[in-house]
Amino acid sequence: MSQPYGNVEPISNLMQYNPIGLIEEYAIEQDWSADRSNENELWAEIPGQWGSQRLWVAFHSETGFLQLNTYMSIKIPTRHRMSVAQTITLINERVWLGHFEVWTEEQVPVFRVVLPLRGTTLHEEQLNDIMTSIHEETERFFPALQWVVWGGKTPEEAIAAAIVETEGEA
Repeated sequence: MSQPYGNVEPISNLMQYNPIGLIEEYAIEQDWSADRSNENELWAEIPGQWGSQRLWVAFHSETGFLQLNTYMSIKIPTRHRMSVAQTITLINERVWLGHFEVWTEEQVPVFRVVLPLRGTTLHEEQLNDIMTSIHEETERFFPALQWVVWGGKTPEEAIAAAIVETEGEA
């Protein structure tokens, strides 16, 4: 029988396993600048075609959730918040893993992936798939967000242009 949300008990094997070390190794292999805030958090700088992005990874050992947030380097002016929100809704319809949202404290787009790891471990192949997805999705949709914020495009125009450009590169 499942437990209620507020009554999740720590699992002993989670206390022994922490995926942050694997992610730190991955960042080092990619030659990214990375820094562990503590045993359960990691910050990394991810270079990309449109500039660097900040990756924050946190592992919650009591629940087994691993959260990866990629903060994109686009500041959203107040006057564009609604059109960016509409753009993000359209983007999320096209994303397989994770989702985009706006980090309200800083008004920047964030790509977020959360993995439940209770009772299991994160494997290198899975991490590679996740990081590839994060990279591809943020690179693919950065221009769409940029076109809405600075190019005066509607969300629909920005998404159409981002999709056409991606198809053309393949």
